[in-house]
Amino acid sequence: MPPPRTVLVLQHVEVEKPGLILDALDGSGLDVDVRNVLDVPGASADDLPAVGDLAGLVVMGGPMNADDLTGHPALKLERDLLVDAVRAGVPTLGVCLGAQLLARALGLTVRTGAELGHGSEIGWSPLRDVDRDDPVLGPLADAPAVLHWHGDRIVPGPGAQVLARTDTTECQAFRAGTAAWGLQFHLEVTPALLDDWLAEQSFADEATEALGPDALKRLRTDARAAAPALRPLADRSLAQLRSLFLARAGL
Repeated sequence: MPPPRTVLVLQHVEVEKPGLILDALDGSGLDVDVRNVLDVPGASADDLPAVGDLAGLVVMGGPMNADDLTGHPALKLERDLLVDAVRAGVPTLGVCLGAQLLARALGLTVRTGAELGHGSEIGWSPLRDVDRDDPVLGPLADAPAVLHWHGDRIVPGPGAQVLARTDTTECQAFRAGTAAWGLQFHLEVTPALLDDWLAEQSFADEATEALGPDALKRLRTDARAAAPALRPLADRSLAQLRSLFLARAGL
């Protein structure tokens, strides 16, 4: 049987697209399968491939709470898939909600910002205490800023090595084993993709509530200021993930 060549990308809302992650896979020879099982009525495990059929797994962000399995029961399917992926050594990336789902799959706790005495963390700012030796996070130690957009936080615990933090988020990134990463921030977002986010009323309202009446202008300005230095570092980071996908696919 030939090695698996499919990278599964799970989205939760249409606008939170893989962005730079998808760009990193362009021309790789890998098959990219982007799907949203939250939109599948009565979704079951049969609506997701087995990890043995995957060269890689990427789980994107969304406004849901990682523990809202009643409101979004398909999140349980994603968490189960993440458990299997980590056990099988499938290269895996979780972004924001995806990172929180990965954390829950590892048995870690995800708490609301209010429980921890923090508001939403929205805006462009640098990471702190980045593990420069990590192949995925290391390049981002020199990033001028990355986009943060979350309220819930991952509580560090056994089984996950914290790789970066910010002042209000103790775990901005973590690694589980040798092939699974969770990023609380949005490395995938370009200025153009951010414009798409801000065109959505719910995103615009959330940003304005967190940052004030000039939120949209500030976010756009900061995105364009960070992009020239951030893009090559993001490309280096995502190239490491791509290399793991390719190795599992035998390409």
